[in-house]
Amino acid sequence: MKKEKILLSLNMLLISSIALGGCGGKSSKNTKESKDLKVWSSALQPATEYSDWKDSPFHKGLEKGTGIKVDWEFPTEGTDQSQAFNLMTSESQLPDIIQYPMDKKADMYIDDGLILDLTDLLPDKAPNYWKFLQDNPDLDRAMKTDSGKYYMFGFFRENVIAATHLGPMIRQDWLEEQNLEVPKTIDDWEHVLQVFNKEYGARLSFTSGRMSPGFAGAFGAYGTFGTSGYVDKNNHIQLAQVQPEWKEYMTWLNKLYKEGLIDPDVITLADSELKTKIANDNVGATITTAGTMTSYQEDANASGKTARWAAVPYPAQANGDKSTALYYDQLANDYGFSIGGTTEGKKLDDALKWLDWGFTEEGATYWNFGTEGESYEMKDGQPEFTDKITKSDKGTIEALTSYTGNVNLGLGMQNIRVTEARFSDEANKGCKTWYNENDEALASTIPKQISYTSEESKELATITNTLDSFISENAMKFMTGERSLDEYDQFVQELKDQNLDRYLEIRQAAFDRYLDR
Repeated sequence: MKKEKILLSLNMLLISSIALGGCGGKSSKNTKESKDLKVWSSALQPATEYSDWKDSPFHKGLEKGTGIKVDWEFPTEGTDQSQAFNLMTSESQLPDIIQYPMDKKADMYIDDGLILDLTDLLPDKAPNYWKFLQDNPDLDRAMKTDSGKYYMFGFFRENVIAATHLGPMIRQDWLEEQNLEVPKTIDDWEHVLQVFNKEYGARLSFTSGRMSPGFAGAFGAYGTFGTSGYVDKNNHIQLAQVQPEWKEYMTWLNKLYKEGLIDPDVITLADSELKTKIANDNVGATITTAGTMTSYQEDANASGKTARWAAVPYPAQANGDKSTALYYDQLANDYGFSIGGTTEGKKLDDALKWLDWGFTEEGATYWNFGTEGESYEMKDGQPEFTDKITKSDKGTIEALTSYTGNVNLGLGMQNIRVTEARFSDEANKGCKTWYNENDEALASTIPKQISYTSEESKELATITNTLDSFISENAMKFMTGERSLDEYDQFVQELKDQNLDRYLEIRQAAFDRYLDR
């Protein structure tokens, strides 16, 4: 799929630059008499040091910047966010603004009156956002439904590097001690893992959820344990697990496993357990996020250890071609802000104004950097974070969450310097290393914003539930040898018997509609 080039208008230069759930401040409900806008958010809870959003510098500062009073409400701590969303939408009076991933059901939500169709409102009532969409046609496509209706104000990554923040990492200090080069191919990786295991008793370890796509791209494959769809060069949706390249990849993982080079606990390993193994020098390589790599290094430094973790490229294919697959978070996020279906009159105008402010120069600066003189200062015409952020004893991420809104999931364009501030220098290098200008791998990614009809959603959910459990179970069995790869053709037939062809047909139809938007 050819990617349209993301263009940024001049008045958006300052705008240019992953845990969700119910933790955060106490819920605050609007009374019927209140004139304040009611905003329900599943992602913008205050920093943990504030028990109420009214004490949060970021939330308070939005009112000063926009001139509009807002009453925030969040899911109760520990509540499943989808359940919280369903409970919220069952109320007779909906919030004026809702932050939630609406994309796959947006048309249905509009038809049911849960959110508003913004198509006729944006040009006049949200001119800054409208101009941003017109200047960025690929992002514009992601903000409307298959029927052409605009349904939310989006949250976007500035560039591909900011969206590529997961990949292979290795003990750099051990590489140097053993006079080893950074592994570039699968053969290199195998040799390094053999040396690490012999000299340090360490293995390749990972959590199954992080192995997407894992090392698959070195074999021309596109996934590891989870059900992995991808777009081929003919714009057709395919499943990684029924391709011969995936079988070859599983054969390699099985070889490593039998040789004791893969941690046998990976079948059930949790992030916290992996972190313990890393702290105990039981792991020589893994695949994880830039933020997690930062925490591994901070833990090592705090304990006085000499361990040094470094990001390394996704392994190339045997012929030297770049990996066919890498992790990519996409530039247009599936989270955004929609307007509640019961919002009207002055509240509707205020809601549009409040959201549009995030796409002005002033608003974009605030969402990304906070308040001048407090969380940032202007240097050489650019905002730079102050020591209150970069040297906070609470940690940079907690400080950013206190004063800014685009740390994880916010509004508008996430400035690249916000991403850089979250990570260590080595982790920031990692994002560039993992991407490595691999545009062909990016083109294989299925857009998050493709959507399904109500009938398609129900049928797809039923098929997917069956495929997910079957694929993840058998992929692990192939790796460990519990199931022989001699039975791979039988495995493919079993997938087809579980409606694989219909699964691909539904996804292809939705993807075709997305391209036609």
